[in-house]
Amino acid sequence: MLIRPVKTDDADRISQIAIDISNNNGDLNMVKVDFSNAEKLIKELTPLDHMLVIETKYPPHQIYAAVLVSVNRQIYLRRSATLELIVAVKWQRQGIGKTLMTNALEMAYKELMMERVEVEVAIDNDEGLKLCKSAGFKVEGVARDWVMSSNGKYKDAYLMGKCKK
Repeated sequence: MLIRPVKTDDADRISQIAIDISNNNGDLNMVKVDFSNAEKLIKELTPLDHMLVIETKYPPHQIYAAVLVSVNRQIYLRRSATLELIVAVKWQRQGIGKTLMTNALEMAYKELMMERVEVEVAIDNDEGLKLCKSAGFKVEGVARDWVMSSNGKYKDAYLMGKCKK
């Protein structure tokens, strides 16, 4: 596995991952960002946004997952970032998400000097909740009608945070 910054050429594969997820089990990923239009997403990344992908080490390179770390845009909140993670359906529950999350957190704390990282997880996303708890995130509250599910209905989400040690 190779973890690297996203490139414009990755857009089609990331979009396909998002589409496959919404067609299969769209509620197992932790995203509010629209990864299905990855080309637009990548083009609109600001200096406060950092996106990583994880791919096969040897050709032909295949992307398994992507993570977006967005530093809060409000100057007085620049010490915090949000994390959005997407993992291809066939690679879920195999440690790919944990590996990518670990690297994203390391980048947030060591390179970006963040003091806090936040995630949102749908309350019925047991795997996402387990992943976040294993990474040290704590449930801080519940937001009602916060995340849109794959069937277009809103559902509640856990608001979780992790502070730098």
